[in-house]
Amino acid sequence: MKIEILYLRENTPFSQELMRWAEERELQVQTLAEKPEEVEDVDGLVIFTENQEVEKEISDLRVLFDNRQKPVHKIDINGTLMVGVSNLDLWIESNKCKKVLFIGTDNLLKNINLNRYLENIQ
Repeated sequence: MKIEILYLRENTPFSQELMRWAEERELQVQTLAEKPEEVEDVDGLVIFTENQEVEKEISDLRVLFDNRQKPVHKIDINGTLMVGVSNLDLWIESNKCKKVLFIGTDNLLKNINLNRYLENIQ
């Protein structure tokens, strides 16, 4: 994976699952507080969603990134797998994102498509 540092929110089940995934791939992981004002070090934001639905907290975080003119990418885990994986790879490359925050709701853990996406992200 072209990402050097994967950022995750602290103490959420979604982040804990992605932490395990990142460790298997030997990615360096940093955690951010619930109110991540320290996003200055983060190059981009990847939002995992189901059917394009986003909670207010994640929407607020997206606004923060938009206001700081940092790239944001959404992945609908119920969408086409290979298109989503390819688009993520192209997004990371074209935006030169090396330090990326992955975020999603804990409800995504119930969806088997999340693991399919994670298994296919290189």
